[in-house]
Amino acid sequence: MPIYPPGKTQKDIDDLYKRAYAETKIIYPKKAKVFSARLRNLNSITLHKGNLSKFSVGIMDFFIDLYTWIKNSYKKIIRKIYPRKDLIYGTKKDTYITGKLTFSKKENRTAAIHNMEIELWARTWLGQWRKMAKGLTDKNGKIMMKFDFYESKKIKYRSFHFEVHQTEHIFFDPNTGNPREKVSVFGSFKIRKSDLTGLGYNLGTIQLFYWEYRKDVPIPRVVIKDHNQDAPEYYSEGRNQAIAEQFVQIELIKDKHLIKIKAEPEKISIQSIQADYPKNLTVAMEEKIPYSTRCDYWFGRRMMNGMSCATFIPDSNEPEKYWVRIFGSCDYEVNGQYAFPTTYGQFIIAENGLPIPIKIKIIGQTNAIDKNPFQEKTFTPEDGEKWEQAKRIMRVTSALSSEVDDHFAGTHLNTEQYSIAVRRNVRLNPIAQLLIPHLKEVALINHTADTNLIGNGGYIPSASALTVDGIIERSKDALGVHDWKNWKPMKPISDQHTFAIASNLFWDIVDEFVTFFFNENKAEIEKHWYEIYCMSNDLVRNSVPLFLSEKDKSKWCENERELNEKRIAYNHERSCFDLSLPREKYNGKIRCISPITKNPSKPEDGEMESLKDMCKYAIMTATFLHTYVNEHQYEDIGEVLYCNLGLRYGEKKEGIFQPESDHSIFPDLTRSTQMMWFSNLLSRTEYGFITRNEGHDIHPRFSELLLAKKEEFAKLNVDVECIESRTNI
Repeated sequence: MPIYPPGKTQKDIDDLYKRAYAETKIIYPKKAKVFSARLRNLNSITLHKGNLSKFSVGIMDFFIDLYTWIKNSYKKIIRKIYPRKDLIYGTKKDTYITGKLTFSKKENRTAAIHNMEIELWARTWLGQWRKMAKGLTDKNGKIMMKFDFYESKKIKYRSFHFEVHQTEHIFFDPNTGNPREKVSVFGSFKIRKSDLTGLGYNLGTIQLFYWEYRKDVPIPRVVIKDHNQDAPEYYSEGRNQAIAEQFVQIELIKDKHLIKIKAEPEKISIQSIQADYPKNLTVAMEEKIPYSTRCDYWFGRRMMNGMSCATFIPDSNEPEKYWVRIFGSCDYEVNGQYAFPTTYGQFIIAENGLPIPIKIKIIGQTNAIDKNPFQEKTFTPEDGEKWEQAKRIMRVTSALSSEVDDHFAGTHLNTEQYSIAVRRNVRLNPIAQLLIPHLKEVALINHTADTNLIGNGGYIPSASALTVDGIIERSKDALGVHDWKNWKPMKPISDQHTFAIASNLFWDIVDEFVTFFFNENKAEIEKHWYEIYCMSNDLVRNSVPLFLSEKDKSKWCENERELNEKRIAYNHERSCFDLSLPREKYNGKIRCISPITKNPSKPEDGEMESLKDMCKYAIMTATFLHTYVNEHQYEDIGEVLYCNLGLRYGEKKEGIFQPESDHSIFPDLTRSTQMMWFSNLLSRTEYGFITRNEGHDIHPRFSELLLAKKEEFAKLNVDVECIESRTNI
């Protein structure tokens, strides 16, 4: 088969890519009109099922917005009438409130919540607020606040309230870079006036349900009881506004399709579904040059620099050739409807620096009849149509693997575990200011993903081979090769390896930014080292086991052993996981994350550098690495027939080896429109960018460093103004 479309050259494809990229570049819509349909927030994206017209939805949302506006306005008026002034009433400190703050989960009830901001407020009979005392819990969670006894006994006070505060958001002055915090009340406890005596008052042990770890999944996740009412954090106003204004068009298209599929399925097709959605990159390219996105050149280019951004490992016998290994179902639970074979692609690096595929091995079940998990088929370009089908199978396997392993586990879940550890432990240490802007909101979007992406009824278990349990187990294994220690970006194998080159360029910027921050805040970081010690313990003890460390290797057959040895080697290389490091063992399991420090009082030799490396890794994961795979989803899984997350076995003996014209192996109509909805959601509703700094929550130094390299990134097909500051979609 030809490397390029007949009569075309590499230059033709490269020029076409630039034009199609510009044509399909996402431009956010203007502010929504008063009666236009809109969405409440990211957790409401499944509310409209097509049973309401756009106008009626707009009317309903208008009244909801009106109610919200009235409620918020009332609260603002009350705050203006009864302001909370940062002024402590009373001069003597002759009595006290004491007690202790701990976490509330059964296994954490003895774990103290240190350095939490606490305050005692009095309420007058006229509704005014008067601050009586403020302070912090100590390292043991102990509460001790002294206040003026005689002031508290004045007739004007009718009630007293003990409050626990948390940092909700962190902002930076765009000129000075100085941080400021938005603090909110996390818990309030009423105290009867008669209970405040000159002998002091003991609150006892207060157990706060504060950033608690889930126990229903084998992955470090935070408990969210209710996304909108009882979550440990909430989306910023700008994030909610972005989803409200940017995604309505896509939601309405999907709703229209679902209605038509139910009422008149014969009048809708994959092609008509595709045509209703905005064009993605591959659709735009195919319209101008057919076969441009199916040719070998494009296949290799996207494997290197697309959504999958695969790892190319030299062949041990022929080092001029490289292998890409995409592991399929392995021993994870699958549904038996969709194929998920393991695929190995062999490539050579052409003179232009881009990989050209020369061989594809497909290992595993490819039809509904032969279920041998180790059957192997090998294809080369000389196999004609079968070669085209093999490339599609590898694209689809790679897309699902990238979606679950790299995107969901490698960035979303990976970032959440750092977010939980920071939020539970870091308050006075300056690294809270460094990390929280990049770690916030990820727990919220992951909670939404539980419903819409990976849970029962979610897109992946309904449109791919993996079941819900299969996704959870695979995600746990994927996290088992992620560690901050000794991590480095992927090493480029040519000057056209733009993903790897851009990764290293961004990593250098993160290093410079974090080094600057540490130099500015070194004394305070060391002063509050106990918080780092507690954070490190939470990170290590709640991290997943080392990849495949819990498996009984003696029970593997020869084929399983060969497959898993390749998985271990490839995944360690891909994630830059240093297997030579000593690993902590906790509750009988070898943990994958390395400790930052073992000294609760002060950093020992090398531990400040370890903390710096951890911060760099967390920022890199939450920003560039997530942005890259997220942005490229719209390009690489935005056309159903080009690539999706699952090919169906069908009833033919050839199984998934069918021409593109045979739609029986592709997702059905419902899954097709959901896939388009899904890929648009991930790329079309972004908010929170480093250089745009919409919410003034990014340190200006970071933006300056990134903008200084704007032209260098542009040469690598990366727009610095589209690099997200956090993982919230």
